Amino acid sequence: MHSTAAETVRYLRAHGGFISGQEIADRLGVTRAAVWKHITVLRENGFDISSSTKKGYKLDSVPDIPSEEVLSSLLNTISFGKTIEYHQVIESTNTRAMSLGHQGASEGTVVTADSQTAGKSKGGGSWVSPSGKNLYMSVLLKPEVSADRLFEVERMALDSLARAVSACCPELPLELLETGLFTGERKIGGVLCEACGEIGRIHHAVAGIGLNVTHRSESPYTGSILELTGRTLSRAELTASVLEYFEAAYRKWLRHEQR
Repeated sequence: MHSTAAETVRYLRAHGGFISGQEIADRLGVTRAAVWKHITVLRENGFDISSSTKKGYKLDSVPDIPSEEVLSSLLNTISFGKTIEYHQVIESTNTRAMSLGHQGASEGTVVTADSQTAGKSKGGGSWVSPSGKNLYMSVLLKPEVSADRLFEVERMALDSLARAVSACCPELPLELLETGLFTGERKIGGVLCEACGEIGRIHHAVAGIGLNVTHRSESPYTGSILELTGRTLSRAELTASVLEYFEAAYRKWLRHEQR
């Protein structure tokens, strides 16, 4: 979908009420016909947008999917998520992000998915990734550090995940362990970092992040935010929050490295 569609969503969200097609066109530097086309495409992708001949357009609701259009209307970042590749179904967001790294994609490129058929977990395990339930994303990074420093990036990502969850659910006790994000004995999220490079320097790396949002597990050792709090949170808003916390921590870390 064209990036101007994402800008249309951002503007509609910021305005709140009805806004004329001409004002949107002027704001975005496009024609009214282009605005209408973007609105049509957005509706086809699940955005609920009201229209009135006299009043214009109003954003009523946004689909809870971590797509480029949704995330771009939520994100306040410098580089993380400036390029977003969304898949309804993918084998693994980490695998795809690593491939994009090999192709020269820019740092901060994000791959998100509604479901994964071969989601990865630490230690060579699999991450159960049903559709419409949880958060699955990978961020492409290019830190100029040795491979043995990758654990620092992994810890940053896990801490960012915990911060995003705590911001929404301050009552939920969280513990960051090497194997993931836990509340009590139940694991609700995790991070898997993978890298391509040499011993002395990473060419590129990916931080794969997963969080159980509404998934109900049969295992007593895994849980979701819904199971533990009774609340159904927006996957898209959680994704945006994680990216914002992660970028802030990562940029601070890089500044320290450059001293």
